[in-house]
Amino acid sequence: MLKRFFDSDLVYSFTRSPVTILAGLVTVLYFLASIFAGFVAPHNPFDMASLDIMDSFIPPVWEVDGDPRFLLGTDDLGRGILSTIIHGSRISLFIGFSSVIFSLVLGVGLGLVSGFLGGKLDAFIMRVAEIQLSFPAILIALLINGVLRGILPVGQQSNLAYYVLILSIGVSGWVQYARTVRGSTMVERNKEYVQSARVIGIHPLLIMWRHILPNVMGPILVIATIHLAVAVISEATLSFLGVGVPPTEPSLGTLIRIGNDFLFSGEWWITIFPGLALAILVLAVNLLGDWLRDVLNPKLR
Repeated sequence: MLKRFFDSDLVYSFTRSPVTILAGLVTVLYFLASIFAGFVAPHNPFDMASLDIMDSFIPPVWEVDGDPRFLLGTDDLGRGILSTIIHGSRISLFIGFSSVIFSLVLGVGLGLVSGFLGGKLDAFIMRVAEIQLSFPAILIALLINGVLRGILPVGQQSNLAYYVLILSIGVSGWVQYARTVRGSTMVERNKEYVQSARVIGIHPLLIMWRHILPNVMGPILVIATIHLAVAVISEATLSFLGVGVPPTEPSLGTLIRIGNDFLFSGEWWITIFPGLALAILVLAVNLLGDWLRDVLNPKLR
């Protein structure tokens, strides 16, 4: 089975594209650095006892007043920018990945039910999807985020900030999955293997799970890959606006917002390096998504 995988068109296309290989390596590097942030990062930026305010605003190591302990300089609290980027990437990727999983499960489930059963339920789900598409996804996320924060007690908002962000971004992104799966399901439900399963009395939910879902997963993988980049950007946007994760555990968006306050006073590295880290991550994931779309779509070959 392993030999068949390495001989597949997917692996062949991947190994023949230097840009895709580079994007894959960058993405894997980000994930590994995020998972093992406690071992990779030179310092722990969240350990307040280890921070020294006298180390604040140190420029990158190649500048005149640079310090070899902090390769990319420090922020206003004396935290190393490199360490905060590594730990911030972990938070951004965790929220982005969790949001994609939530959107995928919700959207695929609604798309399968809508396309397979049809009728009034299909009309209702699609009308809700169309209404949501009338607004930018970030506005939907802001609305849900604001409602949830208004419901939650003030003392619990910091503790539940991750879950609020995951729910906000996840709900704002389910529509693409639902519409794609619905269209594919409407095609698959009229094919012979589905009709045969209905004749022998298999439950509709089992038909959707066993027979239809595996045949509609190709486009879903492409959407999920690209949606990961969108989710990371959405989290960064919400954090930049001050409604994201707490400042004590900053993501990339929070780091950019903090650095923006010092950008015009000369401490450019506080916001530039987190911004570059975010841009490189999103670009790499988008390139992987484009490659997957080209490989899994026979019309584009």
